[in-house]
Amino acid sequence: MSLRSHLNLIIAIIGCISLALGSVFTIINSKESVINEVSSSLSLVHKLMGDTVSEAQLKSIQSIRHLQVSTIGRRVNDNASKYSVDGVPDVFVQFVHPNMQTLSLSIDVSGQHKRINIVADPSDEIIEAWREVKLFLSLLLLLTTMIFIGVFIVIGRALKPVDVILKAFSDIEAGDYSKRLEVFELPEFAQIAQGFNHMTYRLATAQIDNARLSKNALNASENERKLLARELHDEMGQSLTAIKALIVLSKRQQPPEQSNFDKVLTICDHLFSVVRNRMRKLTPPLLHEFGLLVALEELVEQWDGDANVVLDVDPVIDILLADNAIHYYRIIQESLTNILKYARADNVRLSLKRVDNEEHSIVQLTIIDDGVGFNVSSVDWGSGFAGIKERVSSLGGTLSIESMLDTGSQIHINVPLKSAHE
Repeated sequence: MSLRSHLNLIIAIIGCISLALGSVFTIINSKESVINEVSSSLSLVHKLMGDTVSEAQLKSIQSIRHLQVSTIGRRVNDNASKYSVDGVPDVFVQFVHPNMQTLSLSIDVSGQHKRINIVADPSDEIIEAWREVKLFLSLLLLLTTMIFIGVFIVIGRALKPVDVILKAFSDIEAGDYSKRLEVFELPEFAQIAQGFNHMTYRLATAQIDNARLSKNALNASENERKLLARELHDEMGQSLTAIKALIVLSKRQQPPEQSNFDKVLTICDHLFSVVRNRMRKLTPPLLHEFGLLVALEELVEQWDGDANVVLDVDPVIDILLADNAIHYYRIIQESLTNILKYARADNVRLSLKRVDNEEHSIVQLTIIDDGVGFNVSSVDWGSGFAGIKERVSSLGGTLSIESMLDTGSQIHINVPLKSAHE
């Protein structure tokens, strides 16, 4: 059941309950009104006649339409069906007619040793009460119907944006992140529209970033393959060809020249260097064997730049990072590469440590240089920074960069660990 139908059903139930309660209260008031009118008639007769009536007074009483006279000792009929109440439902008559046994008046007849009962006839009062009840219930029913129709229209107009929002979510589910909602009149729906538009903007941006990262990852993979193929062809292919030629030449020479073997050894050493460098680029061997600290020390030792790099690494960091150490290594490696290319820095400070607070522990990586700096808001980030950002995101951390022209730059990365007591 939709929200609109649910609200309309609740309002309809409330309207029916209100109508039923109004009907009950009206009928109860009608019964009290009939009893009060009949009681007033008997009270008036008692005040005018007193406790004793003459024969002439008795005849005048009998001529009154709303009063009945019966002899004492004769049972007064308390059945409401004897009244002339045409057009009034029997259920209503049975409910509102008064108890004649308690609303009768006993009076002595002077000159005659007998006592009579004067009983009021409530038929006219019941008919009048029914007319009032019918009129009131008709007005109440009309008012309830008008209220229900008005509320139905108001709810329909108020909830009209819900259909638009649901349709927009369906478009989002289908992958249309360009969908935007207009600003609605109601402030609640206006806030929902604002949040929805912000969400779609972020989703569209994330989709573009993911596509760009995927493309960069594919390009990097292809470039790595091309570089590896070129090195295999240029370095290893030519070197192996040279070794083979030297060996063939040595076999033909009697005795073989020692210089050919020296050349073969030189070529083999060169091949070992090429393979070692390529393996280091693919995966740092010291990282898996001796940990991140030793791998970073080797990375700094082989630093090609003129800047002085200072390492400040917490010794316990290798235990904390475990399988994630490769991500920190690549982040630091890419950061140092960017500093070498663009910063023109004299000093670089790299800090990697654990920081504890009352609730959590984090791994805090800070890279500070005193280079030329840059404008963070206008710089064109390359694939290297995109890779850093992606790695930090995969670790569940946060990345912030502070830099201004001629003031150097600072990179702050915080990655949460488990709670401090754990």
